[in-house]
Amino acid sequence: MAYTRLPSPDDVPDQPHKMYLASTAVAMSEMFKIIVCAYMIYSAHPLQKRSLRKLYNNLYTEIILQWRETAKLAIPASLYLVQNNLQYLALSLLDAATFQVTYQLKILTTALFSVLILNRTLRRIKWIALAILTVGIALVQLPPEANIFTFGAFNTQDSAAVPSDLDDDPHGSLAKRAPGVAPENTLSGFVTVLIACILSGLAGVYFEKILKAPPTPPPQQYTPLSQTDKESASPSPISYLDENPPPHADLVPKEDDALPPTAGIWIRNIQMSLFSFVLGVVFIVFLKDGKAVIRNGFFQYYTPLTWVVIGMQAGGGLIVALVVKYADNILKGFATSISIILSSLVSIWLFEFKVTTTFVIGSSMVIYASYLYGL
Repeated sequence: MAYTRLPSPDDVPDQPHKMYLASTAVAMSEMFKIIVCAYMIYSAHPLQKRSLRKLYNNLYTEIILQWRETAKLAIPASLYLVQNNLQYLALSLLDAATFQVTYQLKILTTALFSVLILNRTLRRIKWIALAILTVGIALVQLPPEANIFTFGAFNTQDSAAVPSDLDDDPHGSLAKRAPGVAPENTLSGFVTVLIACILSGLAGVYFEKILKAPPTPPPQQYTPLSQTDKESASPSPISYLDENPPPHADLVPKEDDALPPTAGIWIRNIQMSLFSFVLGVVFIVFLKDGKAVIRNGFFQYYTPLTWVVIGMQAGGGLIVALVVKYADNILKGFATSISIILSSLVSIWLFEFKVTTTFVIGSSMVIYASYLYGL
């Protein structure tokens, strides 16, 4: 992601850096999720019973008829939307080293909200393990050329500031900043990352609470009553004793069209991505970048690598949902940390990654923290 936000060799000197709009990238990531989840719901039915009609009925029932359940996802969708955009903004305000280190605070904010919202009890030893994990993964992701100085700020020898918006730096002065000079907007970057960490923890825990809640029974299916049934049936607020079915009753899936139990997580992801996409397009794309979209188009300065980043963001979001569903957000943090170490080790062979002292120390801390948390 950070690589796609850096100035390109093709940029014209003394001209603003041509960057794709982060707001449109986030919106397209949500659309990717919707498409993938719809296919997963379609595939959840037995092969011989799959049809677009069943898919439509499932989506209509779960999203429209059960609108109260859908509305619950508006909160985490809004939080994730803001958090994703703050990530892109922070990458433009800070160098990669500082961003990677400070963003690991989301591990602690997630644990805090797990206690506050899910009423989990974490022993002191688990809090210590989480603190060690936070420091360890920060050291693992610290670039070899980074130097730690006063109050934990980071300065990379080859770092270059990237303006967050084309109009913020019309002369490209930040892009031409001398090597080794810290960005002037570092404080804004720290605040941006801190807010992103808080929103990440809150959204993740709230989403976990919704995912693990008991499934809501589908709307009652209408079946016309015979005359004998009408005479023997007792009046009930939810009984239909006339020949007129309730509105849209013909669209409620029959038992054969019922949503497979394994598809519930995909419905939840569609519900949340719908909110994220609509809110993102209306309030982020057009209100924040509306002029740029009208001037240069929605997909301005997109490259194949941009689409790769969008796909990775979408896939990562769906994988996170699976982990949260069958484990929890805290364990997700440990799994992510270990995966970073493994990918770095693979990079030794693929990309000639050099193992540094900080990487060894950080990896040891992550492994020890994982052991300590399991005690």
